[in-house]
Amino acid sequence: MALPLPNLDDRRWTDLVEEGRSLIPLYAPGWTDHNIHDPGITFVDLLAWVAEMDLYRLNRVPPSHVRKFLALVGIEPAPPHGARTVLAVQPAAPRADLPAALEVQARDLAGRWLTFRTLQPLAAVPLALQAIQTGGPGGIVDLTARWRRGETVPPLGEEPAPGAALYLGFDQPLPPGVPVALYLRFAGGRSGWDERRQLIAEARRAAEVCPPPGPVFPCRCGEGTGEETGGGGEAPATPPDEAVPPHPSARTVWEIQVAPGVWQRLDAAAGQIADDTRSLTLDGRVVITAPVATVPARVGPVKTPFHYLRCRLAGGAYDAAPGLAYFIVNGVAAEQAEAVAGPIGAGSGEPGQRLSLAKPAVDRGAIEVQVSEEGGPVTWEERPDFDLAGRAGSCFLLDAQQGILTFGDGEAGRRLPPGAPVFARYRSTRGAEGNLPAGREWRIADNPHNQALPGFGGLAAKVAAIANPVPAAGGAAAETLDAAAARAVDSLEQPLRAVTLADYETLALATPGVRLARASARANLDPALPCLQAAGVVTVIVVPFLPLRRPFPSAGTRRAVARFLAPRRLIGTRIVVAGPEYLEIAVRASVQPFPGADPAALRERIIAALDRFFHPLTGGPDGQGWPLGRDVYRSEVLQLLDEVPGVDHVLSLALLSGCGCHGPVCGNVCVGPLGLVASGRHEITVG
Repeated sequence: MALPLPNLDDRRWTDLVEEGRSLIPLYAPGWTDHNIHDPGITFVDLLAWVAEMDLYRLNRVPPSHVRKFLALVGIEPAPPHGARTVLAVQPAAPRADLPAALEVQARDLAGRWLTFRTLQPLAAVPLALQAIQTGGPGGIVDLTARWRRGETVPPLGEEPAPGAALYLGFDQPLPPGVPVALYLRFAGGRSGWDERRQLIAEARRAAEVCPPPGPVFPCRCGEGTGEETGGGGEAPATPPDEAVPPHPSARTVWEIQVAPGVWQRLDAAAGQIADDTRSLTLDGRVVITAPVATVPARVGPVKTPFHYLRCRLAGGAYDAAPGLAYFIVNGVAAEQAEAVAGPIGAGSGEPGQRLSLAKPAVDRGAIEVQVSEEGGPVTWEERPDFDLAGRAGSCFLLDAQQGILTFGDGEAGRRLPPGAPVFARYRSTRGAEGNLPAGREWRIADNPHNQALPGFGGLAAKVAAIANPVPAAGGAAAETLDAAAARAVDSLEQPLRAVTLADYETLALATPGVRLARASARANLDPALPCLQAAGVVTVIVVPFLPLRRPFPSAGTRRAVARFLAPRRLIGTRIVVAGPEYLEIAVRASVQPFPGADPAALRERIIAALDRFFHPLTGGPDGQGWPLGRDVYRSEVLQLLDEVPGVDHVLSLALLSGCGCHGPVCGNVCVGPLGLVASGRHEITVG
């Protein structure tokens, strides 16, 4: 949608003329001739024309102003960016080493070759996954058939608990000392590139706002009812460029089977394991460098002995159960971009000089420009405008889509020195053209860029095949100004600041790295003082997806939400992030069945209907989850029982709440402001 700009004045020339004529008797009573031949009327027409032109210019907002207005709300037009995918490399030799930034090419839908670059190094080995199993309290379950059908499988079960494990069986042993790359992609959303970037950006922002003065010790706050923020708190250390902060609660370990039933834990400090999946919640690589060789053994219901690798949930809890969509052996991420470096021209000394790049569409707007001046090469800085650039500012503007560089005029930014050669280094992308389906034809590019990489000689002979099991997606051209303005309008639904209670709920659900099913905000309420009005306190009750029967956020999840809300709150507001308080509801009822109804089956249907009705996420009167703090009404339970197929009428009904210490009640059950209901043990008598 277009950015709605107000019309400051909708009057036209005829309106202004009529208004001027109507004011003549007020300001000039002696002026009686208002006909068109009167010179005074001619001046009224002329001034109306001048005023109309001024109104037209007043309503015009130039693009430079729109950019400034968007910057005030934190929005800038996105530069072009290339599509990303995951490549599976099949080696033709015992080992094929692919360096990072290796350029490979895929044939697009029009038959042209598109250049991608790998984002990590890869040591491809002849290894194939043969079995996927998951283990928990109920034993080990074979998921291989589901995985081969292309279904999403729960790597740690439907309700992961400490001790749950993912078992991966390979046909060959993991070679000792060789970094084997396994790429995992997850289903359910909020696990891709965007989520990773948001996590990194949020960690950097937190470190910049509140850097730790010394060693950061584990935070023990918030282990009780809720997480509180409003002042200081734990501040994470500044992460590296691509480092992702750990999961707020769940901790996984990787192990290899060195003897039947004997597992050896891989040590991250020793370089034996590098897990980039954030405890199986983000798409990424797991690089295994086994210290010893694995041995084949039987695990679970799979009778064939395989070489097993295991990922075990060592502690903590998940907000939602991970779902594994793709598992790629010898996997490496690749981005559609082509490295470009070389001269782009020379300075002329003229103001506002423009130079064009050899290949336009600068990937993500990242470019390095050097000018050979008298004192040596000088790196010039790319800026969005020249507003703060003085005469000595070595800066330029970049049109990333068209590949045009604009330099200063000597007042706002320096002019390019006459005759000074200009060099540029960047990556060029073809944007949306790189969005390709899975299963395209691939090859290793034979170009000067690859030939300059170490170890490139003879690499093509060591690689049997390259494939993209997942589509290449995310490529786009530079965002237009109108599209950025429309995004600003859409961002009103995703607030940047928490002002209203709805803002708190929306921001809590958008916390990076946290998956919540529901969030509800309460004003002037403190869980520690439920009977008092706590002025200035906003309590945010968050409900994840796990555990299945009574979802409750872990302490790490509450801390993550509190840290995300803290810099976005209004000054003077104290935020408390808490989980719900569950009230168990059991129904004691006697029903009269229709003639011929099976009493046992009818009883099971009634209990199933009550369990659904009292579920915190899928229950309630509308089936969208029990409303937080809503009482349980006896009339609704009566209606529910009466609507169960096979029930003629209800003979008696009583509700038991909590531990049942006070006995059944014949009326409604009151639920507190932080309360959710959970289904208890129902006592149903049929007949």
